[in-house]
Amino acid sequence: MQQEKMEVNMVFNEINRFDDTEHETMMGIWWSGILLKQVARKFFKDTPVSDSQFNALMVLKYAEKKLSQQELSERLLVDKSNVTVIADGLEKIGFAKRKKLPGDRRFYQLVLTPAGAEFLDKIETEYRQLIHEMLSDFSEKEMKQLTGYMVRLQRRVSQL
Repeated sequence: MQQEKMEVNMVFNEINRFDDTEHETMMGIWWSGILLKQVARKFFKDTPVSDSQFNALMVLKYAEKKLSQQELSERLLVDKSNVTVIADGLEKIGFAKRKKLPGDRRFYQLVLTPAGAEFLDKIETEYRQLIHEMLSDFSEKEMKQLTGYMVRLQRRVSQL
């Protein structure tokens, strides 16, 4: 699937200035998130999954062990009810299935099906190409620094 380039005629931090550096920085992060969400919606528009479902599939694929729905909600930073909706959708299209957790009938693991794994095999390369394109203006060192900054911000925000 050929992706169209998204035209963005403005960059938030180039058109909005604040006398509060912290506010300007936070709004730049927020704006970047909104733009990333728009690109994701466009990327997944012609696929059977949403960006949220894709993220869940990727977490399941790369998890070191089978995950309960609770663990998946923690890794995706979404409410358990949202994971239920995501899991329902993935089950409906046959990309994941729920399995009862041994010893506890109240909890389920969500596991990738062969169809889900096949879908990821088809789309993951194109997805990674898009990510590489978005980050192509950054050196590896800058990307590692940016990741470090985001980890620091996430830790701080989590403490509030």
